[in-house]
Amino acid sequence: MSHAFAHGVASGDPTAGAVVIWTRIGGSNVPAVEVEWTVARTPAFEEVVASGHTTAAAEDDWTVHVDVPGLQPSTTYYYRFDAAGQRSPCGRTRTLGVGAIDHARFAFVSCAKFNAGHFNVYRRLAARNDLDFVLHLGDYIYEASNTPPARQTPGADIGRPFEPRHECRTLADYRERYSQYRRDADLQALHAAHPMIATLDDHELADGAWRDGADNHHEERDGPWAVRRAAAFRARWEWLPARRPDPDDAERVHRSVHIGGLAQLFLLDFRSRRDRPTSGAAMASSARSALGAEQKAWFVENVTASDAAWRLIATPTPMARTWRPGIPATMHPNLRALKFMHPREDALDEDQWDGFPAERDELLRVISAAGPGRSLLLAGDLHTSMAVEHPHPDRPTAPLVVEVVTPSITSQNLDEKLKVQPGTVGPAIADEFSRNLPGLRWCDLENHGYVVVDVRPAEIALEWWFVDTVLDPTDVESCVQEMTVRNGDARLLQLVDTTSRPA
Repeated sequence: MSHAFAHGVASGDPTAGAVVIWTRIGGSNVPAVEVEWTVARTPAFEEVVASGHTTAAAEDDWTVHVDVPGLQPSTTYYYRFDAAGQRSPCGRTRTLGVGAIDHARFAFVSCAKFNAGHFNVYRRLAARNDLDFVLHLGDYIYEASNTPPARQTPGADIGRPFEPRHECRTLADYRERYSQYRRDADLQALHAAHPMIATLDDHELADGAWRDGADNHHEERDGPWAVRRAAAFRARWEWLPARRPDPDDAERVHRSVHIGGLAQLFLLDFRSRRDRPTSGAAMASSARSALGAEQKAWFVENVTASDAAWRLIATPTPMARTWRPGIPATMHPNLRALKFMHPREDALDEDQWDGFPAERDELLRVISAAGPGRSLLLAGDLHTSMAVEHPHPDRPTAPLVVEVVTPSITSQNLDEKLKVQPGTVGPAIADEFSRNLPGLRWCDLENHGYVVVDVRPAEIALEWWFVDTVLDPTDVESCVQEMTVRNGDARLLQLVDTTSRPA
């Protein structure tokens, strides 16, 4: 057998008393391989707290998931695997707090396109020792072809082509793409350093996915959507260190995570259960749903019942508006490059929450009724950084909830899509965009990075961190923006420009 642990180790979906640990046995040509796992309090494994045996089976692509119970809250642990006479790297993980905890700190990320750049964001996150977990809002992989259709942005010429080169359509394709991602040293370092909690966006399935299809899925070419969708979900569960929210439903992603009494994290699935995006008068119908009936009922019930100090709502794509009537026509090419508006008309992009206005307003009213200023929206997808104060749908002058948008890990930003040098057009366009969108307090349109969320009972501090490039490996990063949200006050405070401060 070749190197058994070529895909490293990972952990995920921590609770106060358990965590999922993961690895894969590579190079095997037998139906099953016995695997020993060990969890300890120290990286030298002097104090073992749990151990056991499991099996890596061919039917699961030789991936291993162990849901380790009986752990202590707010505690760091170390884990490893042994199989086929080889030992895995050591991974570090951490359980969540329980009860009246007064602090939690995590980072959240989105949009990792392998052929667009190096995973420097993952490298920098792996080096941090101040995080309880990393939240991934989706596009963990991209299913795209290395030579995509005209409506998609091609990768960068940096020697990182997709495997397979064609678009993922079959189970074997998705498995191969996950395998490529998980061989990346920076992604392996991230997973070995922190537990991950993840939802999904469209590229884990197909570009522009909805319940019964996708923009780039054609059944005469690609086969039945249900078969492709099932293959994509199966590969995702195999390759992520995750616990299924419903063992009987392989396509359910939405769930909530309790971080003691301090916060309850709600993870939404905006893509796989929604109605098909549409335009015109039908778009405004209250019968249309981005979440689907089951997920929406779950969200309303649980957000309303939550007694946590904070409700953290992770929605893969922003609820914030990215277009309004009357935006100057000179801005339209830039907004279209960012997918902030319709590709041909002076209208909104129906693929986003803008395309489900009735349900968005309904959810905002639920958030308001559950306690104004006690929620925070976390989003990604748009390859930009944004800080937004959402108005109440019935009282436009009253801030209701803050939304924080993380930049992409590598997926192309405005300067890359326009093929211009960073800093030449982006800042001016960002300023004009902010002036034209009510509630948009700040945005950046051309940097890659992540957001750190520091949660305390009275306030949440936010930090936007940018790496200096993704076209080459780098360790250079800077904190470029800091803001604070106080409990009970849906406004962004302490706007600080920290561009000159190094990491």
